[in-house]
Amino acid sequence: MFMDLRVLNKVCFTICIACIAVGTVLSLAMIWGDIRSNEFVWKTWLTIGVLFLASAMTLSVSKTLGGRSKSADDNP
Repeated sequence: MFMDLRVLNKVCFTICIACIAVGTVLSLAMIWGDIRSNEFVWKTWLTIGVLFLASAMTLSVSKTLGGRSKSADDNP
């Protein structure tokens, strides 16, 4: 019924890695191309940042609560 925390962690970690990769490509495009003043670029940066932070926070909460539930199951 509940989502497996390992699956959630893998999904969040994958999203974080994808955001880092896309952010790197966008950064290189901003350095070598002339797209700094484009509104689309800034909206893309903000979207990548929001996705990364949301995934990182979800991963952090998942690991924290996952550790608590395992320790609570071990100590009856």
